[in-house]
Amino acid sequence: MIMDLQDLFLQFIERYHRILLEADRKEKGPTGFPDITITQYFYLQAVQRQDRITLTELASVVGVSKPSATAVITRLINDGFIIRTQSPVDQRRFHLSLSKKGREIFVHKQRAYREFISRLESCTTHKEQEILEKAFRIMIESPLQDDPEK
Repeated sequence: MIMDLQDLFLQFIERYHRILLEADRKEKGPTGFPDITITQYFYLQAVQRQDRITLTELASVVGVSKPSATAVITRLINDGFIIRTQSPVDQRRFHLSLSKKGREIFVHKQRAYREFISRLESCTTHKEQEILEKAFRIMIESPLQDDPEK
């Protein structure tokens, strides 16, 4: 049973990835944006949710070390998705915010994720959708540890 669950989950991830790539391709033409990873999306989401966040605060929100956050943010700054501005109050602090391009790619990715859900809804019954909702809630709300060694 466990092995079947693992195989099914991997198949789901592969299918999810293919559908997202297809949705990206549909939108990439008009936007011309380079693709971003799911990790980069989560960083953009965190910055979007708390505008003018500091790198230290962002690392805490995302749950990574400051050097790890720095690496991802540097790439997003270089790609023009994040703006880094010096605090007018404390010259040592810098705030992060989404650029216009960052807001556009964030919205683009949200549409791609919604496309996946729409396609899933279109080929499932109401009962199957309730089962999926329950499965998603189990994955979100269960006390799974990020580190299986703990």
